[in-house]
Amino acid sequence: MLRRAPMALLVGLVASAAASLAACRTSLEDDPGSEVCDVATSQACMDAEQHADLAWIEANIFSKQCAFSGCHNGSTTPAGMIDLKNPGMSHAALVDVESKLEPGRKLVVAGQPKQSYLMMLLQHYPPSAMEPPLAGPPEVGFMPQDADPICCQKLDALDRWITAGALNN
Repeated sequence: MLRRAPMALLVGLVASAAASLAACRTSLEDDPGSEVCDVATSQACMDAEQHADLAWIEANIFSKQCAFSGCHNGSTTPAGMIDLKNPGMSHAALVDVESKLEPGRKLVVAGQPKQSYLMMLLQHYPPSAMEPPLAGPPEVGFMPQDADPICCQKLDALDRWITAGALNN
């Protein structure tokens, strides 16, 4: 009986440590302080784990977290010109489109999330992890501006969509 209690305690500690590490997306290979997103328990974030399709991304990420208050809503402002508000418009606005913030970089490179400038802007990858690496964040800062960061599960859905070829689906 005495041997079981310490073993149960050890198993519990190992399970607790594993859960803590799984909930923290900090890579030991990246720069210190490069934690880039939070794992969330909201239903929308949990639902993202099952998606890699643009229609879901448009409805649950772009329209809700990117297209508001003059941002990425199809208006004539510089940010608004990237239309992420209207369904079906984001593919043409993002895929193989050069960034105005970082000339020479494409917003989305099909099949290449670490070459897709959008993924750094959304803080899925730190600038140093991009291919090729970037010196730092853009002068305007990370996205979404003046809003809560996008949860890891949604960023992972974007990553899966890009990895799968950034299809217009």
